[in-house]
Amino acid sequence: MRKMISKENKLLIRRYLYSMINMYGIIPLRHAYHIFSHQNPLLNIEEDDFWEFTMLDQSGQDYNVAGEGELAQVDLDEDDDEEFYLYGDWVLMDLPVDFKRIKALQKNRLYYVPVKDEFLRRENEWYYERTTATEEYRQYLKDSNPGLSDDRLEEAFFEALTQLHAVSYGKTVEETINSIPKALKKMGFNVKDDDEGDLRHLLRRMLDGTRQEALRGRMYKYHNLPSSLELLEREGLTDENVERIHTGELDAAEVADEIAAKAPDLAAQLMTLYQQ
Repeated sequence: MRKMISKENKLLIRRYLYSMINMYGIIPLRHAYHIFSHQNPLLNIEEDDFWEFTMLDQSGQDYNVAGEGELAQVDLDEDDDEEFYLYGDWVLMDLPVDFKRIKALQKNRLYYVPVKDEFLRRENEWYYERTTATEEYRQYLKDSNPGLSDDRLEEAFFEALTQLHAVSYGKTVEETINSIPKALKKMGFNVKDDDEGDLRHLLRRMLDGTRQEALRGRMYKYHNLPSSLELLEREGLTDENVERIHTGELDAAEVADEIAAKAPDLAAQLMTLYQQ
């Protein structure tokens, strides 16, 4: 008998779905499930239940799920296993052109998957990591536009973040970088021709600290990332893993019960660390 997904877990799935469209733009639904289940193995949510909830839930949400036939506007053979995609509506504005272009660009794509807490921060579509580059960009806007109000500063700042995010679902880096000075000018901001080279260089640096983790060179396939349990079973309580527990990167309490049967001493140590 299939177990119903609890209200709490439905909310968690929804947070993941929003995080995924904000981070990736578009992702096959089977990958979305694997990422979710990898980071939440103890919930034991079946893939069919995850799919069913996601398909039914989308009607009242800002994410979408559709099959390849619908997105590519083609008739698929009945024997074909149709791929379904989770995506934000801003990604596929012109069907089927946008879908075909993005599918070609994302062939064999690797998905960068941060640790759970960091991943779920992407639920907020305007989340970004503050870096030296983002603060320098803010200062650039102030210096080149004297008297700029806070509202206009935020408008220009998030225009750049929005444009940079397009890299994650298909636009080239060059295309994106070149579009931002033009967009700022159209919005009435001052961008001197002599400064455009420096601005483009700054925007390239910003790619390393916004939502474009896939460009960092730290690209992983989600199924190659070890779970907390796998990491502790393989390595034990190394200094590095103890530090991960203290910072919350590893959830000691989550795996203590599961590891107790095979390694009771390690489980006891985990709970002691968790309580500190």
